[in-house]
Amino acid sequence: MNKKTPLLYKVSFFGGVVLMMSFLLSACGGKSNENTANNPVTNQENATTASNKSTSTTLPSSTFTPLDIKLDDKSFGNIASIGENETTITVKNQNITGRLSKNEKTKYYNASGDVIAEVKYKETGFKLRKPDGTLLWKIKVKENKVKISDNAENENPYEIKKKEGRYKVKRMDKEYGKVTFDGNQVKIKSEKGTYKLESNTDSYAYGVLVIDEIPAEHRMIIIAELLKGKR
Repeated sequence: MNKKTPLLYKVSFFGGVVLMMSFLLSACGGKSNENTANNPVTNQENATTASNKSTSTTLPSSTFTPLDIKLDDKSFGNIASIGENETTITVKNQNITGRLSKNEKTKYYNASGDVIAEVKYKETGFKLRKPDGTLLWKIKVKENKVKISDNAENENPYEIKKKEGRYKVKRMDKEYGKVTFDGNQVKIKSEKGTYKLESNTDSYAYGVLVIDEIPAEHRMIIIAELLKGKR
């Protein structure tokens, strides 16, 4: 018995030490968690980091390559940038800037800051209007064509249809022009000549160039809006 007793004491002693260490570690861990929970700066940093990671994976970057449009060998116009909040256009040596405003509208300003036109968006397209709200052109977007008319009823519209890898522009039974693609080279044949530009985007928008009834600045605005993909 005397020989076994010291061993029992040793076991009891070491068991007590281990138990005490466990309590100490548990207490320290609880304080650390409590400090973290009560520290708004730490929590905010963690939330920000998580938010940044989420944003970087859910919001891919998008770029727009400026369009330099020529009619035969002469400059016709340029669309330098397209965005939800701002669009920049140059046509006939006139700088036009479109800015998103209230009530789902984009207003277009000249270099002097005057509103020259506005775009009102609808589910099936948009309307290009004068600053006072008078309709200029109604653009209706469908799955296989775009209709452009100067009246709210969309009567006798210009139609841009895609067929066999190219777009044709017609009104009633008359063909006004066609759009063809060769790699990133885009050609738009019209009664006035051939428009040329470089683009990797396959769009109905380029067909608008052949509609001479629409003033040049309005054509450029409609093209920009179609490229934006507004509905």
